Amino acid sequence: MSQVFYRLLLNGTSLATLLALLTPLLASLTALSLLADHSAASTLEANTSEANATSTQVAELPEDQLKDDDDDDDDDDDDDDDGEEYNRVETEVIRETRTTTVTEVTYTDIATDYWASNFIYRLAAIDIVSGYPDGEFFPNTYLTKAHYAAMITKAFNKTAVREVVNIRNVSRNYWAYTALEEAYAKGFIDLADDDTFDPESTLTKLEMWVMLARSLGYTEVTSTTKTVSEILSVFTDADEIPTQYREIVAALVERGILVSYPTVTELKLFERVTRAEACSYIYQAMASMNLVETFYSEYIVDVVGLFDAVETTTTTETITETTTETNTVTDDDDDDDDDDDDDDDDGD
Repeated sequence: MSQVFYRLLLNGTSLATLLALLTPLLASLTALSLLADHSAASTLEANTSEANATSTQVAELPEDQLKDDDDDDDDDDDDDDDGEEYNRVETEVIRETRTTTVTEVTYTDIATDYWASNFIYRLAAIDIVSGYPDGEFFPNTYLTKAHYAAMITKAFNKTAVREVVNIRNVSRNYWAYTALEEAYAKGFIDLADDDTFDPESTLTKLEMWVMLARSLGYTEVTSTTKTVSEILSVFTDADEIPTQYREIVAALVERGILVSYPTVTELKLFERVTRAEACSYIYQAMASMNLVETFYSEYIVDVVGLFDAVETTTTTETITETTTETNTVTDDDDDDDDDDDDDDDDGD
């Protein structure tokens, strides 16, 4: 290039001409230089970003991985670990936001004014009992031992007290076989000496009370003010209680577990338990452990004053109403008003 410029000068080419020839060449060289600088800068920036990212990723690793992590394969494993951690957190969030819903249940054969409707519907709402596919509950049907096992194992979260055994005469395909196994292991029911069991047999009230009391540890009276005889004295048929079961029955009464319909002072020990009655006993047993809320029923045997507050409130309201009516008659000094009030009273 320099030789060309030299020959042009020897031939007498003017300086202006030379500058005109050099200007395009200088512009091209400048453009190429800028392009090269930009490319180098981009490459440097990319390398810097990658280095920073790698540095940050390594800094976030636990110390034991910082010591051992020295190849690309381990880095891939670290990426996988991050993915597993993310999935684990997602699962925990779902569990924390999960709620238990209470199902509103109605049965076609249980009216709201039925004596045991509160016991039955409250247990059904928390899935302790259930009805039949046609929408009925059959509250007056006698309770079978299989139904008892199904109810009791749902009601109480008790730990096993003995090993599960094979019930020899009951098929594993039987609808309540799992419940029977669990009920036996947790001490709610007993098998015969040959490990057999009759799931379709029924229970008397006394049999169910004894089974329930023993499995829950309610076999002794804790009151220091009332004896067993005093607690049982409210029942007209207390003399029919076998001697070995008197304290067990008294212990259930003391805890507000016994419910007696239609006569609250009559036990009827040897009558078979209905599904409705079983619901009342199990609900009250759960209430005694604060597993469910208590409510007032005139058929709960209450000899220790569990519901004294409710009865006192009712009496106070009655007195208040009587006082109000008396004041009205005292202030009434008009003959016409007296006639009108008398007529109204007769109509009521």
